[in-house]
Parts: sequence; C-alpha cells; structure tokens
Amino acid sequence: MKTIYDNLVLLPPDLVGFNLYNSDIFERLIFEIKPSHIIEVGTWKGGSCITMCSAIKKHLLNTKITCVDTWLGALEFFDTTRGWLKNDFLKAERNLNLVNGYPMVYFQFLSNIVHTNNQEIVTPLCNTSLIAGRYFKNNNIKAELIYIDGSHDYDDVKLDIEYYYDLVPEGGVIFGDDYNDAWGVKSAVDEFVSKNNLNLAVEYSNFWIIRK
Repeated sequence: MKTIYDNLVLLPPDLVGFNLYNSDIFERLIFEIKPSHIIEVGTWKGGSCITMCSAIKKHLLNTKITCVDTWLGALEFFDTTRGWLKNDFLKAERNLNLVNGYPMVYFQFLSNIVHTNNQEIVTPLCNTSLIAGRYFKNNNIKAELIYIDGSHDYDDVKLDIEYYYDLVPEGGVIFGDDYNDAWGVKSAVDEFVSKNNLNLAVEYSNFWIIRK
C-alpha cells in the first residue's frame, strides 16, 4: 500500500528543534492516557511529534499521530518587529527554507520522520488548523490527546483551543506549551478555562486541560 512517504527524496536530518526529546510532559501524558489517537496542531520540523513517537514506542502502544500544519509559517515567522527575531536559535528554527518563494519545510518534516523511523505512526494533514478541525468534526474523528502548538497569537490560539477541545473525548487532554506572557497563549487559555469553568494545570511553560 502506497504511503505519503513513498518516493520521497530524503533531505539530511535536521533534528534540532522545539521540544525534541527535552520535555517529559509528552511521555507522562501518553503513559497516563494511553491514547489510540493524538492530534498535533502545529508540527513544523517534527520535534515534538518525534518526542511523542519515542514515548509511544517506549510504552509499546499502538498510538497513531495526525500532524496538522500548513508548513507555510505563522505570522510570527514574518513579523520582523518582534523582539524574538534577535534570538539566533529562534531565527534559525523559523527559517522557511524558501525555494522559488515557497517553503520547503514540509519535506524536511517528512525526511525527519523517515530518519527516525516513525512512518508507521505519523500521518501529516497539510491544511489550516480550522479546516482540519472541521474535517475531524464532520467525520467524528476524535483524539484522546491533542497538542496545540500552531500560531502563538491570541486570536489564533483562542480559535484552536475552542475548536479542538470539542474533539477530545471525556477524560482526554488538550495541552500545549509557551504558556507565558511572551505570547498570546496564556491569555487565550486563561480566558477559555474561565469561561468554561475548567481546571487548568500548569508546569513551567506547559499547560493541560482534562476534558470534562
């Protein structure tokens, strides 16, 4: 059976990225929930996805991950007025690798998944978070664990949290990172939790919400 990885021209691995093997929240939640399906909203080069794959393999689970991203970059990748662009690591991580004006990061992501032998676990869904969310909803596709890490602007995070929370079954978890005052994540999450009378757990810059 053909897969999206067939006939891929592999790029050299680029395995320095966000949440690559450096956050134990992924393994803890995967071990506790033992999800059959994880949705990741915002994947980029696959750092956090690869970390989750490692936890899935470690605990011998049959979990599948759907990675939702446009691989085109959010506003924060282009807005040169933002102070974080002075950080060399962040600038490098947000390099779109343009070819004829079009980002090639998607192919780096696919290559990283192949280099780490996670093709059987990971399925990419190339689209906006909201269109993908509508697809999941229309087809009654849920995930016991949903990771929100797309655009970090308040308006975008607010929409992602509101839409994807409904795709988590009771007892499942929606979670994310960058819960701090540097981004719009904290404000959007706090507002959602307050409006819906939910319990919020926070550890360092990670947050998670259990679906009631």
